[in-house]
Parts: sequence; C-alpha cells; structure tokens
Amino acid sequence: KIMARFLEKRMKRFLLGGIRYIVKAPAPETINNLVGIEKILIIRPNFRLGNALISTPVIDAFRERFPSARIDYLATDKTWPLLQQRPVDHFHLLSRTAILRPWQCLTLLRRLRAQRYDLAVQVSGGSTSGFIVTRLIGARYSMGSGKGHQRWYNIEAEGKSSHAYDAIVNLTRPLGVACRNRPLLQLTEQERNQAMTKIQQLVSLHSDHPSDTDFIAIFVGGHQNKRWPLAFWLMLIDAMEACKIRYVVFLGPEEFRLLAPIEQRLMSSLYGSLCPPLPIRHFAAVLGRARLLVTPDSGPMHLAAALDVATISLVRQKKSLAFVPREAYDTILWRPEISTVIDAIHANLDGQNATAPVQSASATNQPTQWVRTPPSAAPLHSSY
Repeated sequence: KIMARFLEKRMKRFLLGGIRYIVKAPAPETINNLVGIEKILIIRPNFRLGNALISTPVIDAFRERFPSARIDYLATDKTWPLLQQRPVDHFHLLSRTAILRPWQCLTLLRRLRAQRYDLAVQVSGGSTSGFIVTRLIGARYSMGSGKGHQRWYNIEAEGKSSHAYDAIVNLTRPLGVACRNRPLLQLTEQERNQAMTKIQQLVSLHSDHPSDTDFIAIFVGGHQNKRWPLAFWLMLIDAMEACKIRYVVFLGPEEFRLLAPIEQRLMSSLYGSLCPPLPIRHFAAVLGRARLLVTPDSGPMHLAAALDVATISLVRQKKSLAFVPREAYDTILWRPEISTVIDAIHANLDGQNATAPVQSASATNQPTQWVRTPPSAAPLHSSY
C-alpha cells in the first residue's frame, strides 16, 4: 500500500508537469455564455470517504442549473456507494489497482474522451488526478477553483475558504443557484428499516423496552495523526458507564487492532455495545439513528453531517478545523479531557449550547477547552 501511494504521487507529479507544459491555458468564460451543455462530468476520484461526501452538494447544484443535462460522476470504487440516490446519470469508477496498472488509467481516459463531455467540473482544486482528468478528456469547457496566477479552467471560482464546506459553495457560486454548505446523503426506506433492526439488536441487552433505541454513537477511528490513543477510548467508555449513558462503539476498517481490548472492556458493560464493521451505507443508516456522534476528524464525522446528526468533534490537529461540522448543534473540542467530553454530551442532550470563549490553538500546549466555534484556521485554498 505504501509503495502504491508513492508510485501514485510520482506519476501524478510527472503527468501534471507535462500537462502544464503542453496544454495551453483555457480561455475565460462565464456560465451564461456556455452553449449546448448537454453532458457534464463531475470529477472527484478520491478514496477518502469524507472527501467524497464533501463533494455531494455539487451534484445537486449542477442538476438545478442544468436540469435536462446528463450528469456523470468520476468517483472511486470505494466511495461511490455514498453518492447513490443523488441525481447522477452514470458513474465512472477508478480503483486503486489502476495506480499499479497504468493501462487501466489510459483505458478510463479513452472512455471519458469518447463521451465528448460539454463541461468537465474539477471539484477539488488540490487534486492532481482530478486536474489531469479535467484537462485530458477533451471537454469543450472546464470549471474548477482558481489557483495562483495561472488560469487552469474556463470558469474559475474565486475566493479562498477556511472550511471545506465553504469551498464547495464557492465552487458552485458561478452557477447562480443555492448550494448546501454541508454534505448530503439520502437513505432508502429499506436501509432505514435494516438499520432499526440492527440497533434493536445492539441496545436490547441494555433496555427492557424494545422501542427505546436512543443511543450515543462513538466512532473509534480516524486517519493517521487525527486518531486518539486506545487509552482515551477506554477511559471514555468507563466514563459513559459511570454516567449511565447508553452508547454504541463503532470501529473503522483500519482499527482492527483495537477490537480485542475494546471488546474485552465492553464484556461487563451495562450501557454500551460494540458494533462490528458494516458496509458503508448500512453503517450510515445506523449512524443516522444516533442522538449524537462523538468522533475524531474522520469520514463518519462527515456522514453525521450529511445525515444532520449532531457531532462532538475531538480535534487534535489544527488542520482539522477546516473540516469539522459547525452547525449550532455541533460541538468542537480541542484536545479535551474525558470530563470535558462528558460535559459536552450532557449539554448536547439537554439542548444547551457551549459558552466558553474561543482560545487559539497556539495559545497553550494542552488546552482542554470546550468550544462551539473553532480557533482560527488557515485558508483552505481548496485543498480538501
């Protein structure tokens, strides 16, 4: 996996340099001047679940602006299930195996060129692979976020954003339509019913009333240095037990090493259950029934935002402040102690709002402050 990522970065850097040298900068255009927009390709071939979810409002914005156009989406085989039920006519999928098999990438590019798209939309300004596809598929027009002094697209969204959700709004602003500044995920009735059955199985051990299915979701996961140590989660479990709060612990696919110790701690639990890894849409449907999600900066954090489930985001890195949900019912905790997390859970369940003043992340080494609005984050520069 490490070698594949290394080769992927080297290949992208090589191709990007070649494209910048060979392909001329596109002429500036406006949405109102575009003619004959019948086929649109939205481009976001990223394997992180959160990045895919962040892009979802783009689909609806383009559907509203071009209601009769065919809208296709270039996604990955890992993330495309999250885009189901959105108004997309056809998906093109990129797999990780294609990174080690360049001929698969070339086959995909030929297939995209054969579609003769009228408009190619690069969702993330920081995506090298997305930019490469945008320039090589031969669409009549291109659209994306401006970057530096060089023109990259016919239509360039202007303005820098300090949050990934706002970057999506900036991208779609030239369309002249409203765009939700929060991810979107639509579940089917069958998925909701399936989730309710699973939840009843999980909480039945701790409830005498089958209809009582309220629970707090705790996601133990995250990517690289966004993760929290096992000791933190075990202490949080103990605190939830002491407060008699019903909860369900979820593990990500990269956290199997934590399964045994957490499972052992929960064997004597009176209020908590462990949910084994589920298919992503099944997991989303279960999460959608939670009263609240406690999570690091992670894909499930964006899932909760898409489902309008309140979140308590446990932030370890300042860069995470550009991604955490920020609705009135969301709470952001900067490197909190366990007692701070429990206080935030109680306040959320009681409908209270955080009132502590905001403190800059650089003001102290170990702030344990409960904040509703984050410390200032650097502009995002569309690099999500």
